[in-house]
Amino acid sequence: MAPHARRSRARIYAQAFVVGCWLAATCGASQAEGRPPLSAACLAWNSHIADLIDQHRTVHELNDDQIGDVVRLFYQAQSSCSALRFQEGLAIYEAIPIGPVASRRLR
Repeated sequence: MAPHARRSRARIYAQAFVVGCWLAATCGASQAEGRPPLSAACLAWNSHIADLIDQHRTVHELNDDQIGDVVRLFYQAQSSCSALRFQEGLAIYEAIPIGPVASRRLR
């Protein structure tokens, strides 16, 4: 794996960790209402999209421009959720054009 890919993945995981810690600290109030907070949905989408980005990078299914577009939207969604604009962040996560990998390399 190229050094820049390792740095990018480490950066995504570090940002997801920071957002996760913040969300964990702020989720308590919404739990008292009896429904999951939007912050938990942001955290779940963050983890899911980060995993998909990593999978697509591993199998080289998307070109650099496509990965760049996905990562740009990923960061926008992350920023919206971090700024407590959960509905905006969730809408961006849902609009990210990435799905499961179509092929997997055999090892």
